[in-house]
Amino acid sequence: MPDKTKPMLLCLDLEKGSETLAHYVGARAMHCNQTVHVLYVHPKAHGGPAFENAQAHLDRLVTANLADVIVEAVAIRHGLPEETIVAYAKEYAVDPIVLGRRQRSTIERIHVGSTTSAVISLATGPVLIVPIDFSENLS
Repeated sequence: MPDKTKPMLLCLDLEKGSETLAHYVGARAMHCNQTVHVLYVHPKAHGGPAFENAQAHLDRLVTANLADVIVEAVAIRHGLPEETIVAYAKEYAVDPIVLGRRQRSTIERIHVGSTTSAVISLATGPVLIVPIDFSENLS
């Protein structure tokens, strides 16, 4: 059971399925009476059009899916996603870290790697994995 005194950390990659994951976390946060931190790890250095587009996309996702919960922070960080997520979780004492999981082919899993698997290995607290290859009509 999550610690209701700690915020949950929603980790988004801004790819297909991010809206589903944000919607799920919004409903879960309301049910558990928890606040939320939202984190996106940007692959490039700060600034530029790609960064501004990411910020706008993140803001739209938060506004559309987390309007009914208290969002303590919306952050964009830079670095290796798994290390950045775990460091953020430690810094802000979140419980749990929430990540999405997509179905991938065997070849994709071998060559692409998995941020989710790495976070599970590195995290010192609870990690909630939500499959996001399902209908956008969650409740």
